[in-house]
Amino acid sequence: MPFFMMKKYFYFLVGIFSFPFTFGQTLSSAPTLTFTSNTGISADNIATDGEGGSVNITDIDIQIYNISNTAGAFVSPLSWENAGFYTAGTYTGLTANVGTGTKGMLIKSVSGAEFKLHQFAYLNWGESQTDGAVNTIKGYRNGIEVASTTFQGYNNPFLSNTILLSTAFENVDEVRFYISAGGYQGAQQYSNHSINAIQVSSPVLRLSEFELKSKIQVYPNPTSNNVKIDFQDLEQVNVEVLDVNGRKLFSQQLENNSNAINIEDLSSGIYIFKMHSNQGTSISKVIKN
Repeated sequence: MPFFMMKKYFYFLVGIFSFPFTFGQTLSSAPTLTFTSNTGISADNIATDGEGGSVNITDIDIQIYNISNTAGAFVSPLSWENAGFYTAGTYTGLTANVGTGTKGMLIKSVSGAEFKLHQFAYLNWGESQTDGAVNTIKGYRNGIEVASTTFQGYNNPFLSNTILLSTAFENVDEVRFYISAGGYQGAQQYSNHSINAIQVSSPVLRLSEFELKSKIQVYPNPTSNNVKIDFQDLEQVNVEVLDVNGRKLFSQQLENNSNAINIEDLSSGIYIFKMHSNQGTSISKVIKN
């Protein structure tokens, strides 16, 4: 091979092996999205996997952004801030770098594909212990709420807190969290949320609605006092009772395969019984005489 060709070949190889390759991970490998810079984030105020130094998930696109209300309306700004901004140990993360903050934050798949949310690191850099801030976190699938819980908005001492999610969040396409009680702004319109280290994985396969309904019996219907709920081959079952406007009235953990739910004190009308389990969510309408 002539010398000049060898030289070009050498430079070609150097160019290839000096290029900073970024290898992706699949959702099944349970990747953790840890953002370490602002690259690609502040331009559109949306953090997507693969941006800001986070791992690229090859088979799903996960986005994180701030929201202005419980319905998940997008609001700017969003940026990654370093440890010097938070002064909470070595914590860094995504936030709205404005004094008033935002109502909350959202994690979603762009295509509507489902995923399991394991955990994330949370820090509130504006609230104090005396503010008593509480956040509500809700999971959705196809626009329907399938999971809900709460967590404290302040970790004493002033450090980040790892929020661990239950199995109710193992088959979602969108998760929203927002301040719902307490806080320095009494009407809970906004707070200073920040997250990082978001771990996701493949969704857990669930039974179809038809298969799930075959494992749960809700009777008698109509009724005037007790509603019986029997189930088989299901775990971690709880029931939420809602009115026709979707307002949650109460919830109850179902410890046995046969349970009685007392609705004697409820007014006559139609109520929605939402049964959550390790295999999914089943919904029944119950008429109270």
